[in-house]
Amino acid sequence: MLLAQHPQLGELLEAGSVAEARRIERSDVALIILDVCMPGLNGLDGIALLRRQFPAASVLVLSGNDDFGWRTQAREKGADGFLSKAADAYQIAAAIDALLVGEQSWSDADNTEVSTGAPALTARQVEVLCLLAEGRSNKAIARELGMAENTVRVHVSAILAALGVSSRTEAAVVARVRGIIR
Repeated sequence: MLLAQHPQLGELLEAGSVAEARRIERSDVALIILDVCMPGLNGLDGIALLRRQFPAASVLVLSGNDDFGWRTQAREKGADGFLSKAADAYQIAAAIDALLVGEQSWSDADNTEVSTGAPALTARQVEVLCLLAEGRSNKAIARELGMAENTVRVHVSAILAALGVSSRTEAAVVARVRGIIR
């Protein structure tokens, strides 16, 4: 339901397995969302096959848990992102937004990087954070970075979640304390 309502996604195609996905004859696939646990060839082993068939598509891997290092394996096998099935609607939308603009998304359900404990901010989110810390509005940030104001809102929400704060001011302070920005 969330995917069907996403403003940047067009027609949604579903496949119950990697083999079924390979039968899709489309050249305009922008995003592939793969479950780790799929019948037949698992999602991780299917990444390379689907990348060859849909070279322009970003690949997001989903898993019910990360107990077996699925995130690391997904990255090693060429995925562009990883998301826990425990992620909320906002986190799913933020991951999709990032992937659709060519960024990566390696956040866990808390939106923090598992391997280091550091916030999982993309380069674009750091740019937004710098301008946010200067006290600029979403509209001013959008104008400065040449993006839609709604995209800025998505980035600001992701930044707040990644830093574990509830306001723009807190985000600026925490980012400075952690050395993310000056």
